[in-house]
Amino acid sequence: MPTDRPIDGVDQTDVLLGKSKTGHRESLLSFIGGELVAVRWQQWRVYFTDMHPTGIGPQRQPGLFSTNAPMAYAKIYNIQMDPHEDLNVAGLFAWVGGPALKVVEEYKETLKKYPNPPASNITKF
Repeated sequence: MPTDRPIDGVDQTDVLLGKSKTGHRESLLSFIGGELVAVRWQQWRVYFTDMHPTGIGPQRQPGLFSTNAPMAYAKIYNIQMDPHEDLNVAGLFAWVGGPALKVVEEYKETLKKYPNPPASNITKF
């Protein structure tokens, strides 16, 4: 096991073997490259970068400077009830932002001791 970075592995054997219907992970961070774009906490997904679905998966919202433009508020989806993420429920469930942001803050704390490695350069062999 590497010792130069935190390992966030969670044993999911029970789910894979059909011994449990739920996993042992409560949250999951989503990145595009090195940029944190969303966090999943329980049945909620909170987006910090404007996204839209495409045939090849969610992509950044198109438009001039859209990938760098801060959102006025996060988008929140209940992915258990709305797996296609059609209905932004941030107005009704703004409280979800608190626990979701706690997950982000915990991640940021790990960066103090274990900064993310630089992105690999796929043009150098």
